[in-house]
Amino acid sequence: MTLDELITHLREQEVQVFDDGKALKLHAPKGVITPHLLETITLYSADIQYLVRLGDVRVCTARWEHRPVWKYSQMAHTFVCRACRKEIAA
Repeated sequence: MTLDELITHLREQEVQVFDDGKALKLHAPKGVITPHLLETITLYSADIQYLVRLGDVRVCTARWEHRPVWKYSQMAHTFVCRACRKEIAA
């Protein structure tokens, strides 16, 4: 599974990914996180943590509510969520 496939799978399964400053935190419906999925998440944890800290819209915790505050970052070459980056109040 590639990183993009993993992110798509997590989004489809309504798994929310957070960064508490030390490690990734997952909020998922019961039974969604299997041992195999957890192993894959661990494999890509550094990449996922980078996307979360960047505020990449692919890992935005509230995609539809935050959509009006998305902006394109020329430096990152991707859309970022200003609410997830804590640039504005959600």
